Amino acid sequence: MHIFRCVAVLLALAAPFAAATPHRPSSDSEIVETLPVGAGSASDRATRALRSAVARDPQNLDLALRLASLYVARARADSDPRPLGRAEAALAPWWNAPEPPVQVLVLRATIEQSNHRFAEARADLERALAREPANAQAWLTLATVQQVTGDLAGAASSCRRLADIAAAPIASTCAASVDGVSGRARAAYDVLDRRRGAETLSLDTWATTLQAELAERLGRPADAERLYLASRARDTRDVYTIAAYADFLLDAHRDADVLAMIARDTPVDILLLRRVQAAMRSRAPDAASEAAALGERFTALRARGDRVHLREEARYTLEILDKPDTALALALDDWRVQKEPLDVRIVLETALAAHKPAAAREVLDWIATTHLEDARIDPLVRELETTR
Repeated sequence: MHIFRCVAVLLALAAPFAAATPHRPSSDSEIVETLPVGAGSASDRATRALRSAVARDPQNLDLALRLASLYVARARADSDPRPLGRAEAALAPWWNAPEPPVQVLVLRATIEQSNHRFAEARADLERALAREPANAQAWLTLATVQQVTGDLAGAASSCRRLADIAAAPIASTCAASVDGVSGRARAAYDVLDRRRGAETLSLDTWATTLQAELAERLGRPADAERLYLASRARDTRDVYTIAAYADFLLDAHRDADVLAMIARDTPVDILLLRRVQAAMRSRAPDAASEAAALGERFTALRARGDRVHLREEARYTLEILDKPDTALALALDDWRVQKEPLDVRIVLETALAAHKPAAAREVLDWIATTHLEDARIDPLVRELETTR
């Protein structure tokens, strides 16, 4: 799902850009940035300082990488694509170079996969790894791209490469993510249950939310909720976790909990979708106006050619607009780009609603081939198979 992550951006940022080195002033008297005391968050202050430094020295690769990385992190945290454009601008001196530095290739691939330009991202990562085979960030990002686009064998291979060059929790969580959609969900859950040791906040949140999703797919709602709440306690702002937990609550018909969790004025489209679904189902007073506001956002996205949220638009079109044929077309367009369990689910739901079971044939074949386990998808498969 896109926030960024979508889950893709979440995985890509699990390891820092270790190759970048800090900017060292030429003398003790050099002023890097002047800021009011206490102004803004630490991240905001760091971004402003780096932005000023890059403006003074736009050819400084280390500074540009650090600024671009902060923008990518902001895009993931806020599920807002606009900082990605700023990240690209920071890397402008190297973006179109015939042979960009490896760090630029990897960060450019992260930006590309966030924008669903998966083929370009994969090409950049393969170029980076040809030059630097031990680049853990590149292997992790490549595994993400491969998994999202349905190359599960390739993703598993990339995760195995991480075992020799990255911290064990990163490699094992990467492998568990792939195993969880390849017929080995129970084993993946157990691997995550045994993890020990100090972890970064982003890695811990990723692994805990992944385990919650696996519990859902295995039909263990109590474990799923416990893990979602644990992940939220670690990082209350993680948009991916909020969206995944909201879906869990919607499936449990706990609409009031969704409304309490997601603010009415959320700027995040994928969270507003979940709030609108809960509002419409519970007939909340502002449901119609919130639904109209979300519809305007989708219209604006289409107008500027942004197709990142096709899955969310398909869900909105099916449930809120009650246009199953249009929703099915959107879901199939999304399926051609990415193949995560939620993409599977929306195709099956729209095919059933549109009374076009044949339209889901490719997805049903995919489920059979990958042995995807999901307690929410299994009933849809059975219903489609009986209506063929």
